[in-house]
Amino acid sequence: MSNPGFGPALRQALAVALVSTLMLPACGGGGSSSQPTAQTSPPPITSVSIPVQRDDGWVPASLAEVGMAEQPLVDALNAIERGTYNEIHGLVIIKNGKLVLESYGRGRMYDGSDDMFTPVMDFNRDTLHIVHSVSKSFMSTLAGLAIRDGFIASVNQSVLDFFPEHAGLFDITKQGIQLRHMMSMSSGLDWNEWDVPAMDFENNDAIRYQNAPDPSVYFFSKNLVHEPGSTFYYNTAGFQMMGEVIRRATGMHLDDYANQVLFQPLGIERFEWLQHPHGSMYIVGDILLRPRDMAKFGQLLLQDGQWSGQQVVPADWLQLAAAESLSIAHVGYKGFSSYGFFWWLKSFRVGVTDVPAICADGLAGQSIMIFPTLDMIVVVTGGNYDSPSREHDLVSNHVLPSVIN
Repeated sequence: MSNPGFGPALRQALAVALVSTLMLPACGGGGSSSQPTAQTSPPPITSVSIPVQRDDGWVPASLAEVGMAEQPLVDALNAIERGTYNEIHGLVIIKNGKLVLESYGRGRMYDGSDDMFTPVMDFNRDTLHIVHSVSKSFMSTLAGLAIRDGFIASVNQSVLDFFPEHAGLFDITKQGIQLRHMMSMSSGLDWNEWDVPAMDFENNDAIRYQNAPDPSVYFFSKNLVHEPGSTFYYNTAGFQMMGEVIRRATGMHLDDYANQVLFQPLGIERFEWLQHPHGSMYIVGDILLRPRDMAKFGQLLLQDGQWSGQQVVPADWLQLAAAESLSIAHVGYKGFSSYGFFWWLKSFRVGVTDVPAICADGLAGQSIMIFPTLDMIVVVTGGNYDSPSREHDLVSNHVLPSVIN
């Protein structure tokens, strides 16, 4: 296991501060791009090549084979090359279960080191890329697998069952906080993570939680201000506490359990899950994966939890986890309308057509977008630390028109 060094909110704050201070080329915005200025512009891309065949379970196919128009995707690749969407590191498209597009770029990536970012590098199909909060959707799936395996009774189980040493912090109202509330960001605990500056060490609960002598005590000491399950509020600590729930329930470190029940069945041979010990618990960070393997995870939702003929995740769990738990249209984040169990839901508008999507979403442009009505997966990785929604623009402007039109 690797040590991430900082919690997600603190890492984001430090990344933004470092970018602003040092004018790192890792940022877009204002016409800038993290990609080094080339001496000569590369020739324009004129066609989309069939992806390379690898022994990883994916079958490559041409766009024509799956009924996708080529020109919108040619335009997408040229736009990425020009920096229109700032820093895109990878784009992978799966259509009708076939790998039809795979493209990689150049830039820098947060890596958890003291320097925070890698040097400028060329990304490729074998690069492990940090996925940031896409990790939350993996956590959701691990919770479902722990229920399948009998380690957790159900999503209705009280959080207190897993932290009996903190019983004194749970009054009768807090005892109603269930695992489903943790995964739907609706625990009801008084929490301030989005409404204060990320660098506000005194008032940002995500940072204070991360730096507390015992993070679990800090979390469960918060007052209950909403009925559990009634109100969405983004809570990084809830994700990390779910990691601790699964660790305690299974008796295994999270990466070991994930490897056994999820990554190995998917044929994912290389990954990293950043974690570090903090007193009696582990602080759970981000996963690093190859984009082709990220697509496998997304494909589970289109195949009722199956991969290569094997039932990897119960179909009923995926249906539950990816269904709306709460409406969050008022939040105004990337157009998402609903939240499930660590999954985001929205509709993309293409012309007069609304296309529903289930998304795993992460900082700086990391995304797995699942389009059930189109039988399509789109994976994007990037380094847009100051322009986090550009991957949705890329998909709306180019990828979806290649199918719908």
